Amino acid sequence: MMMVDILFVVAWALILSAILAWGFGWRHPARTDAAGPSLLFLFLILMVAMWAGGAWLPAWGPIWYGTAWLSLLLVGLLVSLLVLALATPVRPPRTTREPTQPPEEAAVLGTAFGIFFWILLIALLIAAVLRYIV
Repeated sequence: MMMVDILFVVAWALILSAILAWGFGWRHPARTDAAGPSLLFLFLILMVAMWAGGAWLPAWGPIWYGTAWLSLLLVGLLVSLLVLALATPVRPPRTTREPTQPPEEAAVLGTAFGIFFWILLIALLIAAVLRYIV
C-alpha cells in the first residue's frame, strides 16, 4: 500500500510542478534563468509534502488501488498555492535603474532559502516515515 501511495504522490507532484513551472512560468527565487531547477524544486517540495499530508490526513474521497488520491491532490494544491504566494521569484526591473538588492544580500537570501528548503524537506520526510512506523 505504501508503494501505491508513493506512485500516486509522484504522479501528482510531476503534474502539479509541471503546471506551475511551465504553465504559470514560476521560477525559483534564487535562480530565475531556467525552468529545470524550478521544476526540480517544486517536484521535491510537492512530493514530500503530499506524501506527509496524505499519510497523516484521514483517507477521504474516491479510493483507487487502496489509496484515497483526492486527499493527496488537495494537499498538493494547497502546497502549490502556498509556494506561489510565499516564494515569489525576483523579477528583473522593467527599467535599467540601479539593482534592487546588492549581490551580497542576494547571496545571503539564497543561502537562507536553501537552508530552509532542506530543513523542510527532512522534517516532512521524517513525518511521512513516522506515520508508517507508528
